[in-house]
Amino acid sequence: MGVIAKRPIANAAWTYDTLSEEAYPFIYWKRLSELNYGFLGEDAQAAVEIALRFTLSSDGVDTAIVGTAKPNRWQQNADLVAKGLLPQELYDEIRARWKEIAGADWTGRT
Repeated sequence: MGVIAKRPIANAAWTYDTLSEEAYPFIYWKRLSELNYGFLGEDAQAAVEIALRFTLSSDGVDTAIVGTAKPNRWQQNADLVAKGLLPQELYDEIRARWKEIAGADWTGRT
């Protein structure tokens, strides 16, 4: 059995200054605002790299589906994940922040 991670970059919701509650990525935007991950303040490409590599560094995840309207993004994303697993220290920092902030009603791995 394989595990597929859907929306590993959360619709790049951190790139919006504000979103209405009706906007599709609003829940991601809201949660990412609360999590306040430092790497999301970096340039968008660096943040996408960390998000993709984080997802693929998670135990049991075999593949990730990243949607895009721009066909050239496939190669860009492939180049990012070709760098390999996220360094363990950074992976652990991201997980620790989630465990500290995430509400009981947030779906996702705990």
